Formats: sequence, C-alpha cells, structure tokens
Amino acid sequence: MSYTSPRSFRDFLFDYEPPEGVTSPADYAYITMMRHMLSVISSWPLKILDPQDTVAIQRRRIWVYIQRSFHMSVCLLTMVGGIMYVLLHKKAMTFFELGHLYISLLMTFVIFSRITTLCFSDEYFVLARNFLEKLHLFFYKDRSDYSMETHKQVHRISHLFTVYLIGQMLGGLSLFNITPMYNNYSAGNYAKDGLKGNATYEHALYFSYSFDASTDLKWYILANIFHWIISYLCSTWFCMHDCFLSLMVFHIWGHFKILLYNLEHFPRPANKTTFIPENSNANLTYEIYTPSEQKNVAIQLGELIEYHREIVGFTDKMSEVFGPMLFAYYGFHQTSGCLLLLECSQMTAAALTRYLPLTIILFQQLIQLSIIFELIGSISDRLKFAVYGLPWECMDKKNRRTVAFFLMNVQEPVHVKALGLADVGVTSMTAILKTSLSYFTFLKSM
Repeated sequence: MSYTSPRSFRDFLFDYEPPEGVTSPADYAYITMMRHMLSVISSWPLKILDPQDTVAIQRRRIWVYIQRSFHMSVCLLTMVGGIMYVLLHKKAMTFFELGHLYISLLMTFVIFSRITTLCFSDEYFVLARNFLEKLHLFFYKDRSDYSMETHKQVHRISHLFTVYLIGQMLGGLSLFNITPMYNNYSAGNYAKDGLKGNATYEHALYFSYSFDASTDLKWYILANIFHWIISYLCSTWFCMHDCFLSLMVFHIWGHFKILLYNLEHFPRPANKTTFIPENSNANLTYEIYTPSEQKNVAIQLGELIEYHREIVGFTDKMSEVFGPMLFAYYGFHQTSGCLLLLECSQMTAAALTRYLPLTIILFQQLIQLSIIFELIGSISDRLKFAVYGLPWECMDKKNRRTVAFFLMNVQEPVHVKALGLADVGVTSMTAILKTSLSYFTFLKSM
C-alpha cells in the first residue's frame, strides 16, 4: 500500500513522521531516495538475490553483472587515464596542480576499493537485505510504546540525514565542475574567435585522451560531459554508501536504546515478603520473585540476551563486510587531508572556490561518519550498568547465573572495526586529523 506524500516542503524536511499503512521499510521516503541513488551504482540490494523467481534471478544477475563490469571498466579507465596524464605532464606542472591530480587519483582508488569489496560482494547484498527485511526498526515498532517512540525518532533522523547528504553531494559536485567552466568563461575561452594565444581550457578532471581536449572546443565539450558523469558516479559512490551505512548505524543505535530501556524497566517482584529472624522481634521485609514469576523472569532474560545477540551479530557482520571499505576510506583521508589543506592554502579565489567546498565536504564526511559510529560504542558501554542494575538479588540461583552470563558478555563496548585493526570512531578520526595537519605543516614549510 502506498502512502500519501508529505503536505508541504517544510513537512518533508522538518516534521516528517512515519506514514501510516506502509507494509515495508522500502515504502519510506528516505529508503526510496536511497534506492534511486544506489541503483545508479548497482548497489541497491532489493533488486538482487530475490528468491521468488528463479528465471528472473538469472536475468537479473546477468544485468547486474553487466552493470558491475561497466562501473569497474569506467573506474579502471579513469585510473589509467589519470596516471598517464600525471606521468606525461608532471614536469610541466606546479606542485599545486599535481596536488589536484593526486586527490582525483586517490578518490579513484577509493572507488575501486568500494566496487571490488561491495559491488562484487554478495555478502554486502545479504547484509543490506537483512537490514531492510529484518533489522529495520519498522519490524520492532509494535513491540511496545517505547519501541514505537524510538522508531519515530530514528525515522526522522534517517530522513533528514538522507536529504541533507544528497543535497550536500549534489552541491559539492556542481561546484567542483562549474568552477572551471566559469573560469573558462571569465577568461574568454568560450568566445567565437576561440582561444587566445597559448590559452587552454580548464577542466575539473584531467585524463590523457587520444584527442585534444585542451584547445579544441568540440573535444572539450565531450570531455566536459564525461567529467560531469564521472563526478556524479564518484560522488555517489562516496556519499551514498556512507549514507546507507549511517542509516544502519542509526537503527543499531535505536535497538540499543530499546534494549537499555527494557533492562532499566525490568519488572520487580509484585509482592514483598516479611521475614522474622529467630531470637529477634524485628520484621525484615525483602523482595523475591514467586516461582511463577521466576519462570517469567527466565523467559524475559532469554529474550533480552537473544535481542543483544542479534544486535551484536549484525554489528560484527557490518565490520566484516564494510571493514575493508572503511580501512581504505580512513587511508584516503589520511593522505588527501594534507593535500586539500595545501591546495586551500594558496588563498586565491579560484583555489578556494574549487577546493574549499571539497575540503569541507570530505573532512565533514570523516567527522560525521566517525561520530555516528561512536554512537554505537557510547550507548553499548551503558549496557553493563543496566545489566548490573537488574533485580538479580530477587532471583533464584538459575536466573542469577543467567544475569552473570549476560553481564560478562556486555563488558566491552560494541564497535565497528576497519579491517579488524582500528575502531571506527572519534579516536581514529582525531588521530587522522592530527596527522593531516602535521603533514600539511611540513609540506607548507617546504
């Protein structure tokens, strides 16, 4: 069942509630936006591995394989073209001009890592389908009033974050490509009489072409169109996988919130028992579960442990699937951060117009992704206090052992790891930013 579209643009951005009558998370607006963006780069999971129709699966796999091969071919083509351009022109270029090419090449390497580790990996599609068909808070919202409240909160965060990141992506790639076009216009390169003197057309990206895209207007237009397409695909690979990964983190955070709430509101014994010690006139009142309550306590503890196991299992699978991507991503920021700062340090209008938005977007991508992942570690760190706060003193010996087992399993905070080497979070982000600033200072002094 489809749902009614938001009443106004303001509602769409700032007051968007989960619509009534939806049958799956795929009907939500932010998931629909993700479907359109990820389908462009053959990364939308609900179109792949569908078990309902065997014939359709085979046809779909062939088409998906063609799409994957196309993205891989384009990535390799741009990588080889960029490397050849650097080798052919590096002696005639300044360090700042080479910095632009190096940044473009580094981004191409990141895209290559994402194509190989995600686009060609069935594990990614299985994980993504598991998120959209099982772990999404849509499937947990009716378990309690607090689950519904958490579902609505995460829904609003996810929706606004998706809208924001898509807008940021489109704005960044537009500025990156429009800036050289405006520079060409300001220099009079689009005049009817053509280029003047030794002038050449400025491009957003530079590749070694078999034709002259630097002085011939027709080839320049063709190359410019190609650069727009490459920029869109590259920014989509960069931003939309980060966005999809962040949506998973938001929902894991919501699951931990629900688990914490259930632990903190674990039911206590219904009645108090009065105990009169021997040789004493004092009445001691204490709480203990009745035999029937002990059975219900055992069931509830089992449900909480199983819920925790599902969340941690999904998080560990995220580390396994996205770990190589995150490791390459952190390596890219470690290398490119100092180059971007160096390009901005020219402090010219052209350099700031072209590189400042890109620098802000990439640094902000690093910061926001690390902070979002830190949400999991910070909220899961509270579990040990919540488990210890259970009324274990009111339980029998068997249930106390269950609580002790549960407490042992929640001692360490849950983190997503980059290739199993480093926790993705604020600590790693801070180290990368400090190192980038140090390298920038060193290169600037040279």
